Amino acid sequence: MPQISLTGQAHTHRLILGTAQFGLPYGISNQRGQVPETEVAGILAEAHNAGIDTLDTAAAYGSSEQCLGNVLSTSPDNFRIISKYPPNQPDKSIAQACHESLEQLRMVKLYGYLLHSYASYSNKPSALDDLQQLKASGLAEKVGVSLYHPAEAEALLKQEAKIDILQFPYSIFDRRFEELLPELRKRGIETHVRSVYLQGLFFMQPTELPPYLQEASPKLERLQQLANAYQVPVGAVCLAFALSNPYISQVVIGVESLQTLQENIRYSSTTLPEALYTALLELKEENETILLPYKWPAR
Repeated sequence: MPQISLTGQAHTHRLILGTAQFGLPYGISNQRGQVPETEVAGILAEAHNAGIDTLDTAAAYGSSEQCLGNVLSTSPDNFRIISKYPPNQPDKSIAQACHESLEQLRMVKLYGYLLHSYASYSNKPSALDDLQQLKASGLAEKVGVSLYHPAEAEALLKQEAKIDILQFPYSIFDRRFEELLPELRKRGIETHVRSVYLQGLFFMQPTELPPYLQEASPKLERLQQLANAYQVPVGAVCLAFALSNPYISQVVIGVESLQTLQENIRYSSTTLPEALYTALLELKEENETILLPYKWPAR
């Protein structure tokens, strides 16, 4: 049986460190809650040393921006930072929201500034013009939109929207955006995928899933059986699956501790044997109640 190599070339340059856990108790399998600011400093230093140079945050991530501002203001490490326009404050201008994020982050410019939801655009199409003005003013190098549904990306492509980055979910279960990836690459749009661990669902025991996720149990059990058969951590299988897609620019990973960051760094050098990759392709899921955590009942 072919073995997974955990000593291959690390792909940490394709990782983006998600920071929702720095401002919120985030993730279905998160047992720790919010990461303390004292620990965030060590996490960022470790990420920088490993070659991770981009952080993903948002105004909607509780105190995440403020935490990053506090830590980075006393750190010698430089990161590219992506933040997002709040989805629940439609009366706030994009320029004002961006300035507020920069103030919290103690930065003068961002690498990227995204609409946190497609609704911010569909409710106000001029939002894309406002994003372009941010670029022109030098406050953000790149702009884009965070999405949940392929139809949203298709609409933006059809309208030839001026965007540099699209962020959306992608995982062993969730491959709804896959067919669009070649066209996004062709247009020079960066693809940042999130939820490769489906908010930690892949680490849960199939028998312990809440009732609304019971339908995922057989595929989750199969995934864990495959990981066990190839003697590789489930997390390594999940991250390597996303990184093995050449059309994906970068993968956003969230961490609950320094240890989970170190695990992700190790996982980034995983090479999937062809037979395992082929078996994983059979686990594609279409049920959006499973795939989209915002459809999960409040816990």
